[in-house]
Amino acid sequence: SGMRVPLIVSLAVTVVTMAAQQDAGEEKRARRAAPAPDEPVIVVGGGLAGLSAVLEAIKHGASKVILVDSEKTLGGNSAKASSGINACNTPTQERMGIEDSVDRFRADTMAAGDRENDEGLVEVLVEESASAVEFLEEAGVNLGDVNLCGGHAVPRTHWIPSPKEGRPLPVGFGIIKALREKVEAIQKENPEKITILLETRVLGLVSWNEFITGVRVKGPSGKPEEISGKAVVLATGGFSADLKEDTSLLVEFAGAEKLKLPTTNGAFARGDGVKMARAMGAKVIGMDRVQVHPTAFVDPAAPGALTKFLAAEALRGKGALLLSAKGVRFANELGRRDYVTARIQKECAPLPETFQGGSAGMPAALLVMNEKAIDDFGRPAFNFYAVVKKFFKKYDNAGVLAAELGIDASVLKKTLASYNEHVTKAASNQRTKDAFDKTVFPLAFSDEEPLHVALITPAVHYTMGGLQINKRAEVFNEFMNKSFKGLLAAGEVAGGVHGANRLAGNSLLECVVFGRIAGRTAAEMIHKGDGIMKTPPSAGGALHGEL
Repeated sequence: SGMRVPLIVSLAVTVVTMAAQQDAGEEKRARRAAPAPDEPVIVVGGGLAGLSAVLEAIKHGASKVILVDSEKTLGGNSAKASSGINACNTPTQERMGIEDSVDRFRADTMAAGDRENDEGLVEVLVEESASAVEFLEEAGVNLGDVNLCGGHAVPRTHWIPSPKEGRPLPVGFGIIKALREKVEAIQKENPEKITILLETRVLGLVSWNEFITGVRVKGPSGKPEEISGKAVVLATGGFSADLKEDTSLLVEFAGAEKLKLPTTNGAFARGDGVKMARAMGAKVIGMDRVQVHPTAFVDPAAPGALTKFLAAEALRGKGALLLSAKGVRFANELGRRDYVTARIQKECAPLPETFQGGSAGMPAALLVMNEKAIDDFGRPAFNFYAVVKKFFKKYDNAGVLAAELGIDASVLKKTLASYNEHVTKAASNQRTKDAFDKTVFPLAFSDEEPLHVALITPAVHYTMGGLQINKRAEVFNEFMNKSFKGLLAAGEVAGGVHGANRLAGNSLLECVVFGRIAGRTAAEMIHKGDGIMKTPPSAGGALHGEL
């Protein structure tokens, strides 16, 4: 028995030693997998949110940024934006005599979203709005004009002034161009600082324990590979063009009926970021809230096309009217988008081919402008719609338009006369409100002047829902009941900011505000290895959230 005690002790020591060595080895492996502070920041998506994240990450000390985009060029849907970017208390507003405030902007955003918005995110959005415009202006974007768009108490939607002659620069395209050139200038000066991978689709996220450590991608070569980094910023946009029924987020959350509507989105709006993060346990919110924009142009050359060109809300902000084929108004042209869409769907029937090519069975309204409205909007910008795209047709007067519609001219003339009564009152500083609760009347219409008419129809435009984030743009992991380490999101891929319905101009703002925050958070992220799980690689090692 004297021999057994040392043997037992020896065995116990051996077991403890082996366990300690295994434990140390596992911890070493886990700590090696936790990204180092000097590893790259990976940004997925090269629209406005992604470009803002890249620039802010570099500014705040990121050693390197890798920007990945599935398309041939950067820009995404941001490049197509036409109404502008919201901000309050800006020098432009002050110069134009517009009285605005953070409280008023917050109230408009919350009211538009039926108070389903995340109030904390809205607070960040509005308080950082003036800084966002300043950020763009410092990059060379001239945001020296302001529009009044639907749902806003005062004009606060900043855009690029339309020139009196020459080629106009759409606000989304102008913003993307400026930020892209700024990114490329940094890249040219220091090629090691920024890497841009185009035509490269991200297949999924890579994790080690609670850390997001990179992405799996497939580039032009077609060979999947892994890119490692200390943080991943998802700026992949929404899912308005996610049309494959078996995997469609639109179908899952908003119903198959949405697939019957046209869309203003590029085919790249597939919801990739939502899908890959969700596969890793990310929480999604507000996914059933899909915005149908009331005014997408019906192209006379292809009325049945399912991808539509957006009719900027600024057209109505500068005075355009919406009429049914009966020659009457049916809505407040400056009402919320969901309201105007519902009114069109209720009051407007499909138009026949005999009138401007028809609307291919879709409910359509007439968007009507006169020469004054065109001048206020900007004639070069209008000519892009009318001359280049051929969306508008000119009628010599209201009588000619009525004849083309097959209605009594007196009906159309009465519509314009009734509207003009409110214009006259508003011009003399009298408070006035029409039958649709409209209180802003930009200009009058004469039944003897030329009228320019385009057909518009509602189209799926924006998805308010997405990944749940906090004020630091960190994505929430619902399985672990806390934010991921190293996963951030900005722009349309994130939910919570807009609630049930988005205000015009808040999309570009969200991209800049939270794109910058995500870039800054990612750059300053230092993984301290806290909470490392003592599990071997086979159980707690690299995981892939594949699409």
